[in-house]
Amino acid sequence: MTANLQETFTIERELRACRAHVFAAWSQGDFKRRWFVEGDGPQWSTRAYQLDFRVGGWERGSFVLNEGPGAGEHRNESVYLDIVPGERIVYAYTMALDGRIHSASLATVLFADHNGGTRLRYTEQGAFFPPSDCAAGREQGWVVLLGYLQRELERQGDA
Repeated sequence: MTANLQETFTIERELRACRAHVFAAWSQGDFKRRWFVEGDGPQWSTRAYQLDFRVGGWERGSFVLNEGPGAGEHRNESVYLDIVPGERIVYAYTMALDGRIHSASLATVLFADHNGGTRLRYTEQGAFFPPSDCAAGREQGWVVLLGYLQRELERQGDA
């Protein structure tokens, strides 16, 4: 598989929820778990998930894809580098499949007021080690996850 080792992508979403609520979706463990961990449906099972949301804190998850391409244990290990409540989150993370790290990324999440709601901007700069899902696969994964975020905000009456 031929792939660029280093790639960057950005995704923007306009949400009706206020900035404080959208930020809470990233910073509060139960809230984040609902869209980030539990939104994937029955093909995924969660082995472990922990969130220590503070500068120097971490987020760790172990998830099993039960069938299809990419089946196996996926591990996500993050460390929070910078947090400004309601404005930005910067973190670094690695992803591994069956114990082999296949990417290392720096992610920045920006929150800004927009038309009475929030503009969320997610940017990821990653190094992808073949075989890997590469930036295109990762970007598609984040499009899906941010859709789960929007659905969770809507479920709470705030999109």
